[in-house]
Amino acid sequence: MIVIVKKSLSIVISMEEINMDVLSAKEYLNIKGITITEQCFSYDKNMDKKDIISQINLIIEFHKTLIGHNFNGTSRLKSTIGKEVESYKVQIKKLQKHYDYIVNKSSTNQVEKVILSNGNIMLKQAKEALNHIYEHDYLGVIKRSMNREEICIGKADNNNLRRNEGKIEIVTAKGMTYNLVEEDLYNYIKKLQRKQLNIDEEELIKSFVYGSHLSFNSFDYLRGLCSYPKDFFKIWERYRDNKKEKTNDAILLELKKSLNYESRSFII
Repeated sequence: MIVIVKKSLSIVISMEEINMDVLSAKEYLNIKGITITEQCFSYDKNMDKKDIISQINLIIEFHKTLIGHNFNGTSRLKSTIGKEVESYKVQIKKLQKHYDYIVNKSSTNQVEKVILSNGNIMLKQAKEALNHIYEHDYLGVIKRSMNREEICIGKADNNNLRRNEGKIEIVTAKGMTYNLVEEDLYNYIKKLQRKQLNIDEEELIKSFVYGSHLSFNSFDYLRGLCSYPKDFFKIWERYRDNKKEKTNDAILLELKKSLNYESRSFII
């Protein structure tokens, strides 16, 4: 059973919108040494450990540069604090219902056979990951983020964030939100996993947390996130919703691929 945190949690994760003027944001970023290029980056996709750690250090530098700044103006910078985890609770319930539906079907296709073989295991892993997050000072992580007015770039990989001649450049600031800085690292790890790169997620988490001078609750939060089978569930949802975007064969391949990196738990 998923642990329910205090009612105050629902207050701090409210999806408030904070005013932000696009022009003043660009000016502020420029003053801080961050340039919005609005042009896609090209980069060497054959990344090694050194390249990945360098990108994580750049993410940390980006966070430290913008921390505590409240953009003012006419357009809006949203707060997405808590949105990721809250969506997981709903997702688990819906997929558990669909799993039970497949169990009771008289016949199943190849996609459903993979779901039957792995779905219950993944649902159990997801529930344990979510419980781990809630049981290890998730509220403390949220309060810290709000108190420091932390800003995430959204897309923190080499496609959108780089260092060029000593200066930080980003393609776009459209994905920027007030959010837990851990979310940028988590999204970057998922990108690396999808590329099927050989990474040590635990080492990357430690590098980010130590470099960002965060507390132990950040370790637990990131370990919980990385233990949640986000991609497997997303593919499963597409199949359940019958969107017809891909053939069953394509969905089958994606499910199997996601299991290669999401069937592990990082919860200690």
